[in-house]
Amino acid sequence: LESSVKVAKYIFRKTLPVLFLSILCFLIGSGAGLKGRLRIYTTVALFFGSIGDYMVAEYGIFVGVIFFLFNHIFYMLTFYDQVKKLWIGMGAALLFIDSITGYLCLWNIIFVRPLMCIIPLMYTLVLTICVTLSGSLYFYGGKDSEPKQFENAVRFIGYLLFYASDTVLVINDLAFPIPWGEFIVLSTYFVAQYLILWSTCILSRHIGAQKTIKTN
Repeated sequence: LESSVKVAKYIFRKTLPVLFLSILCFLIGSGAGLKGRLRIYTTVALFFGSIGDYMVAEYGIFVGVIFFLFNHIFYMLTFYDQVKKLWIGMGAALLFIDSITGYLCLWNIIFVRPLMCIIPLMYTLVLTICVTLSGSLYFYGGKDSEPKQFENAVRFIGYLLFYASDTVLVINDLAFPIPWGEFIVLSTYFVAQYLILWSTCILSRHIGAQKTIKTN
């Protein structure tokens, strides 16, 4: 009973808000400037994120990351084509952190159930790519933006928080308990989702303004 109550609270606090945000994004996203493919990709990304939250609560982290994998793939589709130069140092630093986290969390599992570890490792790689691409956009600028622009900073901060949230989550669940772990995971996760959504809205308005200028 105690376990069921804990799962229900987790779903209420984490799954439903993201699902609600996905529905709002689809229904009234255009009012915030989110249009076309960016609106569809963002809606689908948030939907997969909400399902991933539910799966983590109900079936565990190894099932949940399957849906979070698609969450980040659809988010990445909203901005990857703007990248013109990769921030190699950022990618290398993240891979180093990934290796430490993987050692702490998967070392005792990977030799016993290697197939179980494939999806989490794929997810980690995709999230690392997303953080690196968003950092590259901020640091070097994009095809249609100068370096260190506000919208790219918002996205980059969002992805850094997402990376921090997921790192704390897996360490807290699979390695050792972290003080205030659940609070850290929830707070960084919600802020990250909001910042990434906000940056996509800014990007969509920017693209719309450019199209208007070209037609005039």
